[in-house]
Amino acid sequence: MLNNVSKPFFIMALMAMFLSACTTAPVTYKSPVESRDVPSRPQTPETAQTRPEPLQPATPQALPVPPPGSTSTDLPATQRAATPSNPAVLALLSDAEKYQQQGDMAAAQSRIQRAQRIAPRDPKVYYQLAQTHYELEDYRLAEQVALKGVSYAQGNNAEQKRFWLLLADIRNKTGDSAGAKTAREQAARY
Repeated sequence: MLNNVSKPFFIMALMAMFLSACTTAPVTYKSPVESRDVPSRPQTPETAQTRPEPLQPATPQALPVPPPGSTSTDLPATQRAATPSNPAVLALLSDAEKYQQQGDMAAAQSRIQRAQRIAPRDPKVYYQLAQTHYELEDYRLAEQVALKGVSYAQGNNAEQKRFWLLLADIRNKTGDSAGAKTAREQAARY
């Protein structure tokens, strides 16, 4: 009897571990001041009782003034994001694309997730992963991955446009016509 109860529990625990390994960790940011190793001052009775002064925020830098005749909606020129240079990522994305063309989305998804673990900030990996989730009809996850990809594609107008168009398609499939319209408007900006 104990064996019959523990077997499904064991399978569910394995599935939970597998699924938790497929998620991405949140990105944390440390300011340059926090990340530096600054030697501490020796404590004296006078300094031990006083509180350290809070850090003052950096003064904002002035934005460049646009040339005469330009409109405020002109987008600044941006550089294209570098293509993945890691041969393992390139191979995994290539394999995933072949699996997608064959219709084996689960195999494609596993290859892309492996590429994501190797290159966790590559927008091309996120686009392909979002597209795979979309084709698997997991629209909620496809939207989450695409939105994360948008954040990693900053500075690359072509990638931004691709992500927003994919988001419009995803939102259409979920019946969110207002969200799809917003996504198309965002894509038109690029």
